[in-house]
Amino acid sequence: MDTEKWVQALEAELLARRSALTGRKPVLRRARGRVAVVSDAGCALPVSPATGKLQLGILGEHIEVVPIPVMIDSAPQQGQMYPEPSPELARDLPLALAQGLPVRTSRPSPGRIAETYSRLHHQGFSGVVSIHLSAKLSGTVDAARLAAQGAPLPVTVVDSRQAGLGLGHAVIEAAMTARLGRSLPEVVQAAEAAAASSRSVFAVPSLEQLRRGGRINRLVSILGSVMRVRPLLELREGEIVLLERAHTMARAVARMVETAIEQAESLESPRLGVQCCGNPDQGAELADQLRVLSSHPVPVIELPPGLAAHLGLGAVGISITEGPVGTG
Repeated sequence: MDTEKWVQALEAELLARRSALTGRKPVLRRARGRVAVVSDAGCALPVSPATGKLQLGILGEHIEVVPIPVMIDSAPQQGQMYPEPSPELARDLPLALAQGLPVRTSRPSPGRIAETYSRLHHQGFSGVVSIHLSAKLSGTVDAARLAAQGAPLPVTVVDSRQAGLGLGHAVIEAAMTARLGRSLPEVVQAAEAAAASSRSVFAVPSLEQLRRGGRINRLVSILGSVMRVRPLLELREGEIVLLERAHTMARAVARMVETAIEQAESLESPRLGVQCCGNPDQGAELADQLRVLSSHPVPVIELPPGLAAHLGLGAVGISITEGPVGTG
């Protein structure tokens, strides 16, 4: 599948960038004295449902992803908290979304993030770049900043102003830069440049989940429901905004693809990714349409629980990021 080919392409790029360096080549698996990268589950990078560990091959070995807790309210005053990825969450979340049960998320605690920073210090890393969901969508950036204050090593927290693979691509670029032995400021610069170049567009069958989570204006949600609109949304300046109104989900998806194509054609080395929630066949079809435009294979990523909880079943999105020129 393209996600596996995507991971292989990322590993090949890392090796090619290492080979292009002059002088002594960095040892890619070295931790001591290097910069580690931390993010949260909102980065939408592929993880094992059982362990929560990244499935990014050698590139993922120095990336830590902090989980986003999810709560499902099965009845008034009765909620089930899922603090970590688990087979139970993978089973229960789609059922809850299908039944219209309230689903909520909370930011990772500063203590949980602090544990991650401390563990990386003990592993010999010299610093951390902590890249997170847009501060306008989540309190994770604030939690990371609190955790960084007492960290035993230098930590720079980056508000990506992104979500999903728009954040994920920034994490990947930071990790590549760190693996090549670059300094903490250089890793920060790489993350910020990738995040700033990203654009994410997505279509959802309903605005209800976003309204419940407070991620969109209540009036927009009401109008969408009354007019039976299937909105095309965009993440802009860290916020979810309405890009277009369509009367069918098929039309919204078609316009999403057209928008992604226009954006990709304006870039020199575009990297595209598809994200979906419970509709992998549709995601694969979109990846097929977009493959010719992308400098890398187009992954199809199932939305992580922390994002699926707000976008709902049937949501689908495309992220477009400018890759480093000459590495595609």
